[in-house]
Order: sequence, then C-alpha cells, then structure tokens
Amino acid sequence: MRTHAFAASIGAIALGVVGVCAGIAPAAHALPDRAATPKTLVIGVDGAAFDAMTGASMPNVQALQAGGLTAASNMPANPMAPTVSGPGWSSIATGVWPDKHRVVDNNFSAPNYAQYPDYLSRIEAAAPDRSTATIGTWGPISTTIFGSAVDLRAQGSGDVDTTSRAVAQLQLPETDDLFVHLDEVDGAGHGSGSSSQAYRDALTVADAQIGQMVAAVEARPNYAAEDWLILVTSDHGHTPGGGHGGSTKLERKTYVIAQGSEFAPGTVRHDVRISDIAPTVLAHDGLAIDPAWDLDGTAVNALHADDFDTLRPQLRTAQQESGPGQLLGWTDQAPSGWSVDNSRMPSGGAPEFHGWTFMTDDFFSNVELGQHRENNVRSRDVFAVADSDEWADVSPRGGNTFDSTLVSPAYELNGADTAQVSFVSDYAVDGPQGASVWATFDAASGIPRQKLVDYQSDGTRENPVNAVEHMTIDLPRDAAGALPQTMSLQFSYSGNNSAFWVIDQVRFSQPEAPVAPAEFSISESTVAAGGTVTIAGSGFGAGETIVAELRSTPQELGHATADDTGALSHELIIPEATPAGEHTLVVIRADRSEIAQPLTVTTAPGPGTDPGTDPGTDPGTDPGTDPGTDPGTDPGTDPGTEPGADPGTDPSTPPGAENPATETPGTGQPAGSVARGGAKLAVTGAAGAPVVLVGAAAIVVLAGAGMLLARRRRSS
Repeated sequence: MRTHAFAASIGAIALGVVGVCAGIAPAAHALPDRAATPKTLVIGVDGAAFDAMTGASMPNVQALQAGGLTAASNMPANPMAPTVSGPGWSSIATGVWPDKHRVVDNNFSAPNYAQYPDYLSRIEAAAPDRSTATIGTWGPISTTIFGSAVDLRAQGSGDVDTTSRAVAQLQLPETDDLFVHLDEVDGAGHGSGSSSQAYRDALTVADAQIGQMVAAVEARPNYAAEDWLILVTSDHGHTPGGGHGGSTKLERKTYVIAQGSEFAPGTVRHDVRISDIAPTVLAHDGLAIDPAWDLDGTAVNALHADDFDTLRPQLRTAQQESGPGQLLGWTDQAPSGWSVDNSRMPSGGAPEFHGWTFMTDDFFSNVELGQHRENNVRSRDVFAVADSDEWADVSPRGGNTFDSTLVSPAYELNGADTAQVSFVSDYAVDGPQGASVWATFDAASGIPRQKLVDYQSDGTRENPVNAVEHMTIDLPRDAAGALPQTMSLQFSYSGNNSAFWVIDQVRFSQPEAPVAPAEFSISESTVAAGGTVTIAGSGFGAGETIVAELRSTPQELGHATADDTGALSHELIIPEATPAGEHTLVVIRADRSEIAQPLTVTTAPGPGTDPGTDPGTDPGTDPGTDPGTDPGTDPGTDPGTEPGADPGTDPSTPPGAENPATETPGTGQPAGSVARGGAKLAVTGAAGAPVVLVGAAAIVVLAGAGMLLARRRRSS
C-alpha cells in the first residue's frame, strides 16, 4: 500500500513574502478582465513539506507567491483519516473533507464521489464545451479521483513525462482546465526524510517543472486575452526521517499558493484551506456554487473574517502547554462585543483553557495529539474553545467542574418575525459534559431566554457534531404582541475532565425589515359637493408624488408629495358638479398602484343659500342673533350644516372615525384599500375581526403573542 504525508508552517513569511492577513484589504490591484476567457491550472506536488521548501531553491514557486496568495493550513488526521494521499487529493479535488467523500486510505474501498465529484467533473456537467484534463504520475489521480466525465485523463511514467504531457496540453488552444500531479518529492521523502538534502533537491526539480508549465501558459498565442488562475498545493507533509500518516505538525501542514487576477501580489491569509481549491476554480470559471452540493470549501474571495479573527494581533505563546511550542496561538481576551462568563469556573487549571478562550488550529490541535482535535477542519483562522480535558490536566484547581459561557454581542432586531443563526460546531464528547446554545433578549422585553440547541452529554471520545449549524428562529413576542429589540447568543459548556467544544464563524442575519404599507385617511367621511377634505398619509417613499382621483367617474383632484419620512398631507376640493352618493377617493402612487377610501358626497348647497344658516332666515340677519340660527346647533337642519357632519351621527365621533385606514394583517394593504394588479381586498367582518378575501373565501386573521421556534439544519 502506498503511503504519503506533508509538512509546513506559515511558510510565506519564511520565504520572504510580505502580505496581508485575512479580513484586511490588500493593496489595490487590477480587477479581473471579465471579457477575458477564464483558464485554470492546478499543480499538486505530492508530499511537499512547506517548511522544507524554505531551505530549497524554488524560484518559480517564490515568484508565484510574490505575485499572488500564500495560505498555510492543516490537514485532518486520525480518526477522520490518516495523512496519506487518497484522502488528501480527494479533499483537494472535491472540496469536502474525508467524513464526506469517505476516502480514508489509498484503497478507495467506498468513495462517495457520486455525491461529491471532483471539480473537473462539475465543470463538465455545467459547461461541457470547456476542455478539461488531468495528468498525474500517481495512477489513482487519473483513474479514480477524477471521474470519467473529464475529457482527458492521463498517467505519466514519471514526473518528467507528466510535465512533458502537461506542457503539450497547455500548448493546445482549446485547453481550459488542467490538473497536474507530480509524485517524486514524496518518493524522496520516503527515501531520506524531509530534512535531507535529497529531499530539498527533489523540491528544486519539482520547482523547475512548475516553471516549465507556467512558461507554457505565458507562451500561449492568446495569453493576453485569457484570464489564468494558477494554483500549487500538496496533499500532506513528511517527518524529518521520512514517512507520513500521523498527526504531527510536519505531516499535517499543507498550503495553497495561488496567482491570478483575483489575488493581490504578496497576499498572506490564515483562513484558507485546501478544500477551498475546488470552489475557487469553479468561481474563477464563472460557475455558480450550488448550496445543495454541501461543499466544505468556499471560493477564497468569498471568505469573510469573523469577530474571532480580529484577535490574531493579540495572540500569545503558551503559559503551560508545551505541544504548540513558541507559536503565537491563543488569548483569553474576547473580541469586541463578546464576553465570557466564568462566574462558575473554579480557580486554577491550565491557564490557556480557563473557560472559553480563543486559539488557532496550529495551537489547539497540537496541545495533545490523538484526541480528535485534529478533526477541527471546518474552523478557520481564530476560533473559540471550551476544553475541560486540557484545563483539568493542570493542578492545583479549585474544583473539578469546568463551567463557562460565551456570550455574543446583542444583535439589533429589525422587526422581522424571524432571524437566522449559523456557526461552526466541533463537539467531542467524553462524558459527563453538557453543551447548549441559548437565545436571550433585551431586558425591557421581559421575554425569558430560549434554548436553541442541546448536545448529548455522555459517551466515548468522538466528534458527534462536526458541522455547520444553521437555524431559523421564530422570534417570540411579549404579552402585548411586541417583538424584542435585541437578541444575544449564549454558548454554555460544562464538563468534568471530559472533552471539548469549538465554535467559529458565528453569523446572525434577518430578512428584510417589514415595510409599513402606505396608507391614508380622509378628514371627513362625508362632504358636500364643492367642499374640501384633507388627506393624510404615511408609509410612502421619501419625496414620492401621488395623484388623488375621485371615482366613480374619474376626476383628478390634485397632487401631493411625501416628505422625507414618507408622510403627506393635502387639502382637496370636491368639484361642485359631483353627483350626490357613494364615491371612492383614490390615491395613485408613483408605481401606479392605488390605495382607496370610501367618501360620501352630498348635494351642494342651493344658490344664494348661506351655508350653515337655518333655511328661510333673512340673509341680512346677523348670524347667531336669532336663537337656533347658530350654524350646526340644530341637529336636524336641512343641507347647509357644516361640511362633513353626517346627519344622524354621534357628534362626538371624531372626523374620519367611521373608516379608519388600518392595515389588514397579512395583506400589506390598509383596510378598505384596492391595489391594481390583483392585490387582496381587505374588509372588516361583522364581528370586527379583520378578514382577507381570497377568491371567494374569507379567512379570519388572528394575531397574538408567539413562542420561539428554531428550525435547525446541519451541514457537515
């Protein structure tokens, strides 16, 4: 059986490359020319330990680093999979880790390539006109890992032959996407170890072969009209004495070097992993990543730093742990807005693990090997750790039970009914222990905290959860039906010398805030022809101009413009010629949608009649001197009463109260409104409960206090 391995550290700095950390914008550089044809070349150097590359002559690799991206990271190790070629190259090709592609050795006994195919096969499925090829010295590259849909799958008799075939393929104008595998550095590692001169010489030879392939790309006749992405990577490292498959730093360390229009020269990142190569190639080719593919990797330029990553400048060396050596890899200082509640933590124990702390994978996974910390491959850069096992390994302690809670910032809620939360969760259990996620709300709301997740509390050491958790939360309401103003997350972990919980990439979002529907009211529900009414509205666009019309026979009454808050107020004159009866006052919005309110128009006063006087009164009489002639004092007077007073109504009723412009729940329209284009008509039922007419059916809409419900989805 063929064995394999790899090693490296943040080798870009050791190689003299100056760059930027994840989350910090690189220096300005030319954006990719979207008119250029995208092309990709991925070169894999088997067993190339990055640490050893710093002592070898590798000018071509160094040129790629200087011109683009360098990112070192770690492979998983046992029990997920040993550091050998089958799992390593499968993770690079598919964009998922071994627990998904299920290649855990070099036998390929039960691969899950049907669900997680290689990236060249995905290109063929999405863009069959593209020319794809893979050429590798190790046979399984072209026979097994890359599928039969790839246009060309070839095996070289050695790295010289593989390089010659690759150069010839790159000279073909139609070549679009090529994967090349070089194998002989791994052979030198097995023969003499990664600390030997023979191994460094093999790296130099591989560098020259990489140079030949890059030169073939740059010599293409249409190179100026092509947008090339070139990546170099490895599947694992080697021990100093030779060999791989274990969990040591040198065996697990791998890297991504990338040069292309997406990357500023000299960029160094800490959040990129080899699982990101496949989606980065697909994105470069302009192919959309379907979430249903459930990839672990992300296109590099789609990665976003989280709050924990901001702690990298604060990282320091170990106080008690010896495994990480002198790495700057941990801090107990929470990022801005976050806090750690250690009020129930005993004193003493390992200081690096006293309650929730924050670490890099280089630090965390090397504190003690073989305890599943190497499985934490879905976290990136800096992450949060609660580890009762490592904490309890140091005495004295003031107690045995680790109990700490990590508290997120208070996220502002926008009035939507739901919120989305996601986070990476790597939970190993070695009972007894407990882990829960809670949602808490602002104190003013009076809403008690709600549990979102409860993980298992007992078992043997394994990772029962190693996934990205996704939750849609139905936000609760208080007794009056109001939503809370803020929400925080609490990650609570307790354990008695048990295992650990890692949290990373905590994301909070909400759908668009509900927009209050535009509505208006009329100052009077009844008006005499020739009289005036005032319309008052809200919820319109800032500066939006509306047109007011009176119907049945459309008559334009005027225009009004909303202020910066979307409110408007405008007086309208009802034409004297308007016939008495039931009418509709319609507001036509800028988008031509309509909102309507009923309006009753009475007959205009007769000629010569002094509105508001008692019929038959001498026109010269001083109004108000004859008892009973004071306008509006006689409830039963003939037309001529004050405009808007509906005969027989309760005089105490405020103007417009008969037809309030309230919104009908669930329609987005005010009651009594009609919108063009088939909008719902909202009316008031006999019992006063709002109903919505949909077709011929009436549905009663009930509103009330809700309870918190979290709909949970997990992607491994």
